[in-house]
Amino acid sequence: LKHGGSSLVGFGRGAKGAGLAAKGSIPGIVGMGAAIQAALGPIALFGTAIGTVTAMAKSLAEQDFAETKVETLGVNSEVLVERLKGVSAELGHQQSVLELIKAAYDVASAGFTKASDTAMVLKASALAASGGFSDLNTVGDATTSVLNAYGLSAKEANAVVDKFIQTQNDGKIIVAEYAQGIGKVASVAATLKVPLEEVNAIIAQSTAAGVKSEVAF
Repeated sequence: LKHGGSSLVGFGRGAKGAGLAAKGSIPGIVGMGAAIQAALGPIALFGTAIGTVTAMAKSLAEQDFAETKVETLGVNSEVLVERLKGVSAELGHQQSVLELIKAAYDVASAGFTKASDTAMVLKASALAASGGFSDLNTVGDATTSVLNAYGLSAKEANAVVDKFIQTQNDGKIIVAEYAQGIGKVASVAATLKVPLEEVNAIIAQSTAAGVKSEVAF
C-alpha cells in the first residue's frame, strides 16, 4: 500500500503537471484562434464586397434593359428615371426605381408614353397596390385599361384607383381581384355609357351579398 500510495501520489503529481501544461497551452490556442480570425476577416469582408458588387451590377443591368425596352415605345428613359426617383421617394421607397421602371413598359404599351404620364399612372397604381393586397403590374394594367376605356388622361389615375379602393371597402373584394376583372368589362361598360361608379357599385353590392368577384364581373 505504501508503494501503491507513492505511485498514486506520483500519478497525481504527473496529472497535475499535465494539467498545468495544458493550461499553459490555452493562451497559445486562443492566440492561434485570434490569428486565424484576423487572417480570415479580410477574406470574409472581401467575399461580402464581391457579393454586393455583383448584386449592384445585376441591378444596373436589369435597369438598363428596362430602360431600353421603354425607349422602344418612344419614352424618354432619362426623364422617366428622374421622375420615378421622386415617385419612389414619395412612396417611402416601398417601390424601388428598378421595380417602377420595369412596370413602366406595360403602362407605356397602353399608350402613356410621356414620362410624366407614365410616372403618374405608376404612382397611383403603386398606392392602390399597397392598399389593396395586390402588385404593381396587376393594378397598373387595370388602371390603364379603365383610363383607356373611358377616354381619361393620366391625371385621372389617382381618381380611378381611389374608386378601386372604394369598391374594395364597400364590397367583399380586394383590389387584386378587382384589377383582374375590371379589364374584362370596362370597355363594354364605357361603350354602353355605363359610368365606372355604377360598375363599381354593382361589383361591391354583389360581392357583399356573397357573389364571387369573377361571377359578379
